[in-house]
Amino acid sequence: MYKILDEDSIKGYIDSTSEIRSLLLDKDESIENLEAKEIGDGNLNFVYIIKSKKRSLVLKQAVPFLRCVGVEYPLSRIRMTFEIEALKIEKEICPSFVPEIYYSSHDMSLVVMQNLDKHKILREEMINREVFPLLSQHISTFLADTLFYTSDFYLNSTKKKENVKKFTNIELCKITEDFIFTHPYEENETNEYNPKLDMNIVNRFRKDRDIKVAVAKMKYKFMTEAQALLHGDLHTGSIMLNKKETYVIDPEFAFYGPIGFDIGIYLANLTMSYFSLEFIEIKYKEYIKCMIIDTWELFANKFKANMINHEKRQKSLQWNYKGSLEHYEYFADEFIKKLFDDSIGFLACEMFRRTVGLAKVADIVKIKDLKRRAIVEKNMLECASKLITSKYKDIDEVIKEIEKYDNQ
Repeated sequence: MYKILDEDSIKGYIDSTSEIRSLLLDKDESIENLEAKEIGDGNLNFVYIIKSKKRSLVLKQAVPFLRCVGVEYPLSRIRMTFEIEALKIEKEICPSFVPEIYYSSHDMSLVVMQNLDKHKILREEMINREVFPLLSQHISTFLADTLFYTSDFYLNSTKKKENVKKFTNIELCKITEDFIFTHPYEENETNEYNPKLDMNIVNRFRKDRDIKVAVAKMKYKFMTEAQALLHGDLHTGSIMLNKKETYVIDPEFAFYGPIGFDIGIYLANLTMSYFSLEFIEIKYKEYIKCMIIDTWELFANKFKANMINHEKRQKSLQWNYKGSLEHYEYFADEFIKKLFDDSIGFLACEMFRRTVGLAKVADIVKIKDLKRRAIVEKNMLECASKLITSKYKDIDEVIKEIEKYDNQ
């Protein structure tokens, strides 16, 4: 039977659940030797660190409402089922980049997993100007492999369609549809603004036909293109790392959607970190630009290699003729170019919503001078407007576009 756990009741739950108890305590050890502390700072769930002399673990539980709002915003607990199942698939595909899962309960809407106590949240580390030489290599592999091996390029038709049905994440997709693709482009009570931001700028882009049409196209892609199993919320707060290891966490928004969405959300968060920096922080700004370029180029190369290598092993009737591999490579290049266009479109949508929508990013909010923050937000809106209404040959052109709006 489901019940919401807190720091007082969690020990009793662990004591009654032998699978978790044995992970933390010796056979006759008292449950009072456990320490439980709630550390969650996200919008949806409660997260606890459970410590014993033997080890420490993380317990994450979904509650039947949106945590950041409260009980007045009901939300089904089934989101934890999607997270658990996505973690299992991601762990199978990319074991090096997904935490260990020790126990899960759909009835209690919780998962017990590895405590990444030797790792820190990427967003916080970027705010502190830390450099991670392996990050782009790691994230590009995670993206290329999870997105390829859950797509029609790898799975047979039956398995793929079964997965689409399994990951029909209705409620959390609706949150994304509302808060990324709808509310920021209208006058909505959920939107929040920097009081120093010129609302004439906001109203101008909201009434721009080309922007509205371009955003509508991205929303339609999000709602209809079930290309691969997405993480669904891959921002810099969903990545924990150190100098050697990178872990992707929190896939509660997982569903089958357009491949470019995960890529675009991640690149957008890098881009917003770039915009948040002072002009004098040239070295770190250059580092972020290199991250954006490297992540895309490494992803594109790895995803194409997955396509070509799999085709060599499993020749399909469609491509099984003289010269077919060359033709398939051309198809792969065309497909990846489409992914690039989609990724930049989703990047722009994420920048829009993080500026005028409900959910902000700490990179920008930490700017205490509201006038300076308003300049940064204006630049982000202008840049996003250009990115979503233009076409670019490659990621270098995108970087040049971003540079045009840097601290103008």
